[in-house]
Amino acid sequence: MSALRPGDITDGMIQAMETVKRQTLQKDLPALAPNIRADAEGRYDSPEPR
Repeated sequence: MSALRPGDITDGMIQAMETVKRQTLQKDLPALAPNIRADAEGRYDSPEPR
């Protein structure tokens, strides 16, 4: 294995970034859900799809 150079991104770094993104999304979803629901309710006249 070659030595890391400045700017190299390892698989471990990529996995860590993906984990942080996933955790952040999980925290944000409960806050976003009411807005998403209100948006959807305002967009459709009835709860049944057409």
